[in-house]
Amino acid sequence: MTGQKHTAGKRNDAVDDALTRRIRRKRALTRFNLFVERLVPLLLWPLAVAALYVALSWLGVFLLLSFAVRAALLFFFILGFAVSLWPLRHLRIPSAHDAERRLEAHNALAHQAISVRLDRPARQTPEAMALWQAHQRRMAEHLRAIDSGLPKPDLASVDPYALRAVPVLLLFVAWFYAGPDGTARLADAFAPPAREGETQVALRFDAWISPPGYTRKAPVYLQADGGEAITGIPEGSVLTVRLSGEGADQPITFTPDGSEEAQAPAEAEQGTLANSASFSLSSGGRLDAAGRSWDIAVDPDEAPVIAFKGTPRAAANGALELDYTVTDDYGVTRARAEIAPAGDVDPHAEPVYPLPQFPLNMPARSSKDHSAFTSRNLTEHPLSGTPVTITLVAEDAAGHVGRSPALEMVLPERAFRNLLAGSVAEQRQIFALDTRRMPQALQYSAAITLRPEETIPDLTQFLLIKSAQTRMTLAHDEDSYRDTADYMWDIATGIEDGALSDAERRLREAQDALSEALENGASDAEIARLMQELREAMQEFLSEMAQRMQPSEQMPGDQQTLRQRDLDNLLNQLENLARSGNRDAAQQLLSELQRMMNNLQPPSSTAQQQGGQQNSEMRQQIDKLGELIQEQQRLMNETFDLDQQLRDRERWGDPQPSPGEQGENGEKAPRDMTAEELREALRQLQQQQQGLAEQLSEMQEKLSELGMPPAEGFDQAGEAMEGAAGALGEGEGSAAVEGQGNALEALRQGAQQMMNSMMAQGQGQQGQGPGGQTGWGNQAGRDPLGRNQGADGLDFGDNVDVPDEITVQRAREILDAIRERLNEQAPLPSEPPYLERLLEPQSQN
Repeated sequence: MTGQKHTAGKRNDAVDDALTRRIRRKRALTRFNLFVERLVPLLLWPLAVAALYVALSWLGVFLLLSFAVRAALLFFFILGFAVSLWPLRHLRIPSAHDAERRLEAHNALAHQAISVRLDRPARQTPEAMALWQAHQRRMAEHLRAIDSGLPKPDLASVDPYALRAVPVLLLFVAWFYAGPDGTARLADAFAPPAREGETQVALRFDAWISPPGYTRKAPVYLQADGGEAITGIPEGSVLTVRLSGEGADQPITFTPDGSEEAQAPAEAEQGTLANSASFSLSSGGRLDAAGRSWDIAVDPDEAPVIAFKGTPRAAANGALELDYTVTDDYGVTRARAEIAPAGDVDPHAEPVYPLPQFPLNMPARSSKDHSAFTSRNLTEHPLSGTPVTITLVAEDAAGHVGRSPALEMVLPERAFRNLLAGSVAEQRQIFALDTRRMPQALQYSAAITLRPEETIPDLTQFLLIKSAQTRMTLAHDEDSYRDTADYMWDIATGIEDGALSDAERRLREAQDALSEALENGASDAEIARLMQELREAMQEFLSEMAQRMQPSEQMPGDQQTLRQRDLDNLLNQLENLARSGNRDAAQQLLSELQRMMNNLQPPSSTAQQQGGQQNSEMRQQIDKLGELIQEQQRLMNETFDLDQQLRDRERWGDPQPSPGEQGENGEKAPRDMTAEELREALRQLQQQQQGLAEQLSEMQEKLSELGMPPAEGFDQAGEAMEGAAGALGEGEGSAAVEGQGNALEALRQGAQQMMNSMMAQGQGQQGQGPGGQTGWGNQAGRDPLGRNQGADGLDFGDNVDVPDEITVQRAREILDAIRERLNEQAPLPSEPPYLERLLEPQSQN
């Protein structure tokens, strides 16, 4: 029992010693806090005086004062600093008693809990000691969480109006103003007075070059010591120099290279202690200021370069399509195509309309070759169908203009298949190009109304033409001529297309309005309104086009749904790009949409009747060609599998027969065949290969009968097929596969050559559309996704990329749409092979 009490006593002594040490540490920290609280208020005014002196030095105030005033001000600073140090004489180190009282007050301890640890009762009787120890234990419980806190100097008692913020704010501003000269300026107050006749170099020098905003380059700051060469400065930059202090009245000059006379500053302000000048840098030169010099090299702003990327072409509806490249050192702000009449032009002609306006789209920022595309319908202008020169013009922000070589061509015109509509359009063109030829146009108009019962079966059309004749007779000024020309164009397009012409005009106007809004940075609300108008105009246009198509020309319901869905997705993406701020990408997508809609034209029944039978036979041959290519591909795959099995047998030996492992109808599976059996299987494929060669020969004969020129690719394919058949007869699988691959590639080349020939014949025989383009159905020489195939004819996928999309989800939707389209009856025989190639994985070289 006695041992347990002794152990408990030791433990209590250890706890008491730890608590005592903790109290002593907290008491020492509290004494330090009390010392800081007493010292900081006493140092407030000395520090404020020092901060005010440094701020005035950095701001250059001492340089602006005379020596006498500077000396007086310096005396007051020294005196004020000494006076502010006088209260420090009362500074005392806090006592331990003060620290204990601060601890007790900070921790809300009553009854002088800290003193209880060291005090003893006056009468140490057993009863008094027991009571005192109990009191110590109770106080010790409160002391275990004792905290010294942080210093809290009472600055408000010394500075009740917070004047201490003034020197701090001045010091902060002066630090930015002084820059790298701050250290040297601290001694300005002690500088000796300037001698009479002596010129001092300015102690403050600031100079920088601000490039034009369109260059997107940061300003360039000149070092104060001078002697450096400044390079890479864009033309049109502004050089600004500022001097302050003694000697700031020295001249600031900029001498251009190759000149002995200094350039006059664009802006200048000169005084005794401040001097500034600004120069516009059109060329390099030498800057002299404050006894220092800098050589500045200016890079000239080159004129933009614009050129045709390909030959201008016409879309199916006659819209002019231009591909071009635009480059500039800092970027092009605007571009246009200037279209002017060519050939024998009467200089005294009085046209009704000014020359057509053709603004060009800017290349997308992501374009590697800086190429762009613009499509605009100019068929309404009287110059359509006449020789013109097209010159591309680009202008940058500096006002420099670049021009491409002029290209001469016949401006695409609208092809009127209705003779009466074409006649009205011709009369309009006659006087619209030169109002002096109005009598001739009237004679032509009167000629078609001599026997209206034969030439104008529709009474409404007859009345419209007669009203147009009246307007032509009464036209006398510019406005009346233009109104008459507009009225006759509406008559011609109404006779040709009916309601479709109005829908097409509204669609074009909606596209132009949206394009202009994107270029001018319209608001999101305006973009949303124009997008809604574009949706409505496009829906009306497609509806009118669908009504005009013959029942046999109507597309299947799923295909119509697919097309409408794709258009909706395209419009949604266009709106999202425009409203998200990516106006360049939205403009590019709108241009692609215009291209697609320009080439979406209804087929002509007259053209179908003229070439219907021949087209039907030609399509049959193209279908056979597609089947032949697929069959050759299947045969090559089968040959390759057998050849691989044969290689394995020759390397590892024939497999051991195992019961139950047989193919269909009791035949052996290829993996169970011996080497000799595999060679025999290869020989059996010889007959199939020869059959494909015979089909190719028959197809070539049929194409020749239809007037198609021979294609070298088909001849090469026939030779490769014969070679592959011979290799199969000898059981040589590797040589057969090589020959079959050559045959397959030659077939594709032959198909490409055949399509090119068909396009060439279609341009000469089917009745060329605007610009000489033609095509099957409503594709107008376009691939299944509505894109141009180029001047070389149809493309089987080698040079066509799937359109870029923003998300992977969109790419998946495209693949699903292609698979659905592949399962439908395609209007073009070239479409299934093309879609199959889109689904094939592309190898990465």
